[in-house]
Amino acid sequence: MAEDIRVLVVVGGPGIAHGRICGLPGEGVSVIGPVADGAAAVEVLEREPINLVLVDLDRPDGNGIDIVRQVRAVADRIRVIGVTVQQGPDLAAGALAVGACGVVSPEPNAESVVSLFRRALAGELILPAIHLSNLVDRLRDGRDASAVCRLDFLTGRELEILRALADGASTAEIAHSLGIRPMTVQSHVKNILAKLGVHSKVEAVTLGWRFGLGSVTRSA
Repeated sequence: MAEDIRVLVVVGGPGIAHGRICGLPGEGVSVIGPVADGAAAVEVLEREPINLVLVDLDRPDGNGIDIVRQVRAVADRIRVIGVTVQQGPDLAAGALAVGACGVVSPEPNAESVVSLFRRALAGELILPAIHLSNLVDRLRDGRDASAVCRLDFLTGRELEILRALADGASTAEIAHSLGIRPMTVQSHVKNILAKLGVHSKVEAVTLGWRFGLGSVTRSA
């Protein structure tokens, strides 16, 4: 049986996100917390093995983005997901900018939640379709036309894989569509990260969006 995903929950008070996150069932997930703020989260991370951190972005104190930053500063290998009921791109853009691997709405379906967690731990970008479309539009509108596009350093195959990632495809889906092994896709992804000078698929996808990759025709 697969080991439970250990999820640290950081919430600032009662609300939709608080109730649904903290009410996650135990099957496939071990919930640690909730803790109230970034300092408490860091303390837990320093003494316990944690796979994933969920941060409530709808906190009354407005410190959700700062907490994501704090967690990533002390544990840069830990995946962080923001949780919000807001539909606009502002919080999602802010969370991604400080190192979150995605943003989700409070999700009552336990199976869907566990699936999202596993995708996040596999390095996938986790965003609802509405956030994805708005973020891509924002990045494209704000791109610097004079910037040197590091995408030019990618091979045709690497560019093809980055484009698929920007469309929201998983490693397995890319491997199937290209007729290659998942390990080969992962090798190409490592080369893409090195050539683009980034440290994660999330950063690579964001750069791809900035320069027009991704059709945004599907939900992430």
